[in-house]
Amino acid sequence: MAMSASPHHHDGSTPLDPAAEDVAPVGARALDDATRLLRDQPPHPRAVEIADQVLQRSLRTPRPAELVRGRGTMSFLRVSSLVLVERLREHVDSHLDGGAVGRVLLDVERDGRLDAVTIELLVRYGSDILVLGDRTRRLAAEALTQTLGAAADGTEPVTMAVSHVHVSDVTVGDPHLVDPSDE
Repeated sequence: MAMSASPHHHDGSTPLDPAAEDVAPVGARALDDATRLLRDQPPHPRAVEIADQVLQRSLRTPRPAELVRGRGTMSFLRVSSLVLVERLREHVDSHLDGGAVGRVLLDVERDGRLDAVTIELLVRYGSDILVLGDRTRRLAAEALTQTLGAAADGTEPVTMAVSHVHVSDVTVGDPHLVDPSDE
């Protein structure tokens, strides 16, 4: 299958060579023309208002959550999984040097018992991953105890079952400023 390069430059302009126009398929030219016409249109006068309405509606949209059962003397308590995720994220993120919380995942049993917590970290290059992992577990245990209460049998709220390290990108700056959606 033969492929030809688009006759357009990265800035959207067309080359001065008219022979290059013949190389581009008719569909690509039509798409480029339509794109140019749309970009030349002035923004809708109510674009900001419309965007704000869309944002407000999305914020009012209910998100599914599970109820997580409290522990020990707080076993009567039920906490939304959304609240628990936010509490874990805030507590770990605000006390962890050299790392930032990416995602927090909860595994909640049918009876509401919290079975597992996964906290994905964004770590600054050169930081000791094992030390950050241990610190994250301690901070997560603090947040869980503060939110759900201490276990009646005195067991640790966070035990390490699996540790997995995956490097998908490198940052030498503040990991709090890294956009995890860039991966």
